Amino acid sequence: MDTQQLVSFYKKEIEENFWPFWEKAFDDGTGGVFTCFSNDGSTLVSKDKYTWSQGRFLWLCSELYRLSEQGKVSLNKQYLKEMADKTYHFLINHTVMKNQHVLYAVTHDGKPIKGQEDISVFADCFYVIGVTKYADVFADETAFEQAYQVYESIHQRIDQGHFRTEPYPIPVGYSSHSIQMIMLNVAQEVEETAEKFTKPVVKKAKQISERILQELILEDGRIVELRPKDSSNEDTLLANHVNPGHALESVWFHVHSLHEWDKEDQHKNLQILSNVTRQAIKLGWDDEHGGLLRFVDKNGTEPAGRLINDPYEKLILDTWDTKLWWPHSEALYTVLLLYKHTKEEFFLHWYKTFFEYSFSTFPNPDKEIGEWIQIRDRQGEPLQKVVALPVKDPFHILRNFILILKLF
Repeated sequence: MDTQQLVSFYKKEIEENFWPFWEKAFDDGTGGVFTCFSNDGSTLVSKDKYTWSQGRFLWLCSELYRLSEQGKVSLNKQYLKEMADKTYHFLINHTVMKNQHVLYAVTHDGKPIKGQEDISVFADCFYVIGVTKYADVFADETAFEQAYQVYESIHQRIDQGHFRTEPYPIPVGYSSHSIQMIMLNVAQEVEETAEKFTKPVVKKAKQISERILQELILEDGRIVELRPKDSSNEDTLLANHVNPGHALESVWFHVHSLHEWDKEDQHKNLQILSNVTRQAIKLGWDDEHGGLLRFVDKNGTEPAGRLINDPYEKLILDTWDTKLWWPHSEALYTVLLLYKHTKEEFFLHWYKTFFEYSFSTFPNPDKEIGEWIQIRDRQGEPLQKVVALPVKDPFHILRNFILILKLF
């Protein structure tokens, strides 16, 4: 594998195809980014700002500033700093409530939207990820303290079971991999930055990683996305569905924490994570049309199982055969990361397979717009659908391309 050519490719994608789209979407007046675009990126349909995406955008601005400063990408460093500063101040001034919970969405100028207040702990998590990265890159200890207050609030709510997860509520009677997974990533960001400020924080990343590895990964490598608390519900569609892209994203979170284990456990856990990756690809890859299916059954077929009349079942059944942008960008990074760690040809083969599918399917043919058309049907044709938030989110692709640059 020619790593120099690989780095040059992703550097060019960031500089010429992706960041120009998001630079134009930046709200220069009040800070933050507009994300409510049509799927093809041609039309801004709303100026409402979802905190989830604003925190993610702040992470990107900050990380790209650092890469620009290091000479690893050629972007306007001063403008990146301005975008980061304005987005940070927008988040601090308009999205944090007195109880250190974060608003789900606000208007373009930061006013609360009725019904969009404290309805998703994921908004809080991405606020923390963005503000923590800003604190790290720009050596802003005050920003870290602000992020850490919300971080402590998140843990308190999760420990007490008093939290919501819009747009997809966790079904009653189930525990969700998504909560542990996001908290692993948030803990990693917080702990890494705390070390730079020599702040004594309770380290949780290894503990969370260990819990997932022991409780939510089965012997065959399947990650249980929704684990029923009552064994009588193990025959349900919710218990038996698989989210291949989510599994692949989760893998690299764990790999990033391997250094916290001793050598013997590092080797053991790397084998477990390699197996998770193999299983996610085996179950999720669409042999007929290529690409990863959004949801599948634990047997790799169309999702099936006893229904309990939960709204999430409808999402799984209605969208299982769609092809989404984010699982494919996560797959690109995960298999490259595992290839670098293991040197197994299996992962290099699948990198080439994911690369060929992703870059022949998702790029916007309109070069004036750029970016990717993110939501596709099973055959790879564009769909005008909403996935999670009604936004064209800036995070997954750019984050994965950044991680690939840093990997090599």
